[in-house]
Amino acid sequence: MKNLVPQLLLALCLGSLSVAQTPRPKLNPKSTAKLVIGAAGYLVLLPIDDRPAVGQFAQMIGRIADHEVKMPPRALLGRFTQPGNVAKLDDWLRAQDYRKVDALIVSLDMLCYGGLVASRTHSVSEAGALRQLEFFRWFKKQHPRKPVYVFSTIKRVAPTATAKTRGTHDKLARWAELKDRVAKTNDQKFAEELARLENELPPSAIADDLAARQRNLNVNLAALELVKQNIINEMVLLQDDAREFGLHRQAQARLRERLKELKLETRVPIYNGADEGSLSLVSRAILDKFQSKVRIAVVYSSEKSKTAIAPYEDHPLQFTVESQIRAAGGVVVKDNEPFDYRLYVNAPATERGEFNQFVGKLLAELKAQRPVALADLLFPAPHHSGADERLIEALKREKLIDAFVGYAAWNTAGNTLGTAIPAANLRTFFRGFFRKGLNDLAERGARAETAHLEFLLHRYVGDYLYHDVVRPVANANLRQAAGDGTVTYELTPELYEATNKEVSERLKAETEKFFAEHFQGKTYTFSYQGRRAHSFTVEGLKDLNIYLPWSRTFEVVVEYQLATKRN
Repeated sequence: MKNLVPQLLLALCLGSLSVAQTPRPKLNPKSTAKLVIGAAGYLVLLPIDDRPAVGQFAQMIGRIADHEVKMPPRALLGRFTQPGNVAKLDDWLRAQDYRKVDALIVSLDMLCYGGLVASRTHSVSEAGALRQLEFFRWFKKQHPRKPVYVFSTIKRVAPTATAKTRGTHDKLARWAELKDRVAKTNDQKFAEELARLENELPPSAIADDLAARQRNLNVNLAALELVKQNIINEMVLLQDDAREFGLHRQAQARLRERLKELKLETRVPIYNGADEGSLSLVSRAILDKFQSKVRIAVVYSSEKSKTAIAPYEDHPLQFTVESQIRAAGGVVVKDNEPFDYRLYVNAPATERGEFNQFVGKLLAELKAQRPVALADLLFPAPHHSGADERLIEALKREKLIDAFVGYAAWNTAGNTLGTAIPAANLRTFFRGFFRKGLNDLAERGARAETAHLEFLLHRYVGDYLYHDVVRPVANANLRQAAGDGTVTYELTPELYEATNKEVSERLKAETEKFFAEHFQGKTYTFSYQGRRAHSFTVEGLKDLNIYLPWSRTFEVVVEYQLATKRN
């Protein structure tokens, strides 16, 4: 025992020296807070303007696959006739930290002109617009492995409807249509009408329109060179509101000619659309990241509807549908082939019997819990921009309002398809099968499920409750106040304040009622781990906020969060 004492003393001394030389590590008590799991991915988006359909929708759709979409501060994007701050937006894009970013998505209209509305006037010179394309060379030099997705519009027939253009809007649109039609048909009657319009329209209005068209064409042609050099990885050219004839058709022809020369016909599509470009490319970028395609079987309300040309478009509907599918990262498959979901298209040129058969098949698939999306393109009177109430009533009756993987019914065929398809793509892709880093954790599954339900409800609020129920009354009140049976293109500050208050109050009440009837209290399963199903119950709406973003009634901002309780 005596022999052990010196050894024990030596060990104690060495231990004390060791403690003195190496600080004792701080204890890290186990946190009682929930572990926050980061998003599955990140995108940076420069939208076409500040409206909800081009920015807010993109962010909501990205979250359906647990991807966050970052955009510039809204103040930089302009508002209606006030263009975005091009210089500051360029600075913002260059200042972002792209290390964790999966892809960059850019609206050429915003980057070069300050937005969609600004692209329709010649307020930005061609030289100034072309200089903005240098951003892409800088970006690829700094981030050679980051994919760049770009969408750009082809100038539409009509100018933007504003208080300033009210006197010339319709005449200039007709002039642009006839300028192309007379050259192609040599019809004397139309030639006389064209000559009359050219005498009635201010020369400055015609000159501005032509200059803007030429500038936009040259910018798009220059962008195609960047695609050829792989500085821009993917690009879509979107034909803004169109007619069968018009100067836009001449721009399309020149672009197709150049695409053929560059051997880019299969890489850069031209199809009808505009606002939905950012949504399609959010879907495409996420699917490309995982090297995936979504297989879509299309069901039309009638055979004849496939060849119908929808309002504000210049191509048959089937061409638009399939173009929108490909742009968003999908592939069209036959009905007897394996598919990820069916896209039902309610369209014009459909007889009553065909419609009833279409609805019956749709309801049967939803009841069988098969993955189904609905693009409602009929836009019936009197609103001509919203849901077919026959479908809504059938869905309510069968308690299937919340059963879709994607739904939309607003404004144009391109807008509706380009909203329903990206949402359905990411819903079915995320839920389809296990992918590491995407749907591998219950926390991500819960976020994605909530995002899907939030956007599905959002579409009913915006496309059905607003356009079918609230907006027609607001417009009727404006017509009555105007005294001449018209709704002013651009509301005065006083009219905006009154109309915004009316819309906000009425749509809030309608939203809360619709939510309570079709979503509140329902339980949804969002993840499976082993034999255990994870689910939550929808309890309420948080922070509901509704307002008109621009001084008109065309669109509405609806903001909220779903309150859920994990089971």
